[in-house]
Amino acid sequence: MTLLLHKDTHVIMHRRLNALEQLGHKLKSLTEDYSLLNKVQMKNPWFTADFVKEALFSWSNSLTKNNLNNWITKSGFTDGVVDVKRIGVICAGNIPLVGFHDIVCAYLSGNKVFFKPSSDDTVLCLRVVECLIEIDPAASIVSVAKLNGVEAIIATGNNNTMRYFEYYFQDIPRILRGARTSISIIDDSTKVSELNLLAKDIFQYFGRGCRSVTHLFLPTDFDIQKLFKSWFDWSHLGLHSKYGSNYDYQRALLMLNKAKFHENNFAILREDPNLKPPVGVINYTYYSDKPTLLKHLEDREDEIQAYVGKGFSTSFGQSQNPQLWDYADGVDTLTFCMRL
Repeated sequence: MTLLLHKDTHVIMHRRLNALEQLGHKLKSLTEDYSLLNKVQMKNPWFTADFVKEALFSWSNSLTKNNLNNWITKSGFTDGVVDVKRIGVICAGNIPLVGFHDIVCAYLSGNKVFFKPSSDDTVLCLRVVECLIEIDPAASIVSVAKLNGVEAIIATGNNNTMRYFEYYFQDIPRILRGARTSISIIDDSTKVSELNLLAKDIFQYFGRGCRSVTHLFLPTDFDIQKLFKSWFDWSHLGLHSKYGSNYDYQRALLMLNKAKFHENNFAILREDPNLKPPVGVINYTYYSDKPTLLKHLEDREDEIQAYVGKGFSTSFGQSQNPQLWDYADGVDTLTFCMRL
């Protein structure tokens, strides 16, 4: 246990905010490190160079002085922790750097960070953490294979692994996240330009993130062709070996089962209540009354990460660009780390 005086904690917080701001500049330069981009894609073909660049730019745009100060102001904390703890972080690997926000929260709070990167995101995650340590050599952030002896845990995984984590880490403070997805509600006032932006929410990172829109709620008699027209610019995804294989498999499966669906040679659109379809498939549901629909969705809140569209906190085209204070599952990770 390490006890710090109040003045020391303020200095540490200030230093770490500055380090994160510098990291934001560094991440922008990594978008031109083609050796790194190639290594990342060779390790995980889902992490294409374009999508890795998107993730790096998104983080670079988040880690600005203004955003960082707003984040701290919203959190209500001006100093780091007094009683330093060992925080374990188990990262997911479905999209590039998806676990980095948890690492940042644990680091900024002044605690010691022990993180287990996903096997699908080792190259990029480790390089970004390495950059942060280069900027702040005093940072205590260590990559580990096993999380033994941690005093708190932040873990993200599927619903099966969550049951294991709940049992294994039952005696320590924890944030455990299972599988979620995002939805969008379209109405008769939705413009073509907004549908074009929504296409990014659907297809960026191949639709594999918890903030990816995988289910659309459409007004009765909505013209499906409007969606397909808005998806045209993403047709190149069908050429990707893994995504294309998923699409072909799901299409063959639906045809074998004689199920009804729409398709455009790279994406399948089907009417189905399931909020989280397989990669390459987007489900939809018709609705006639929006207030009734929203009331119905309240019963499925534990399945939904974000509502995307007009009147919601996430605008069209912005689902993969959350603010630093847009916490996964609505659980304030920074406050969790600060109050251990």
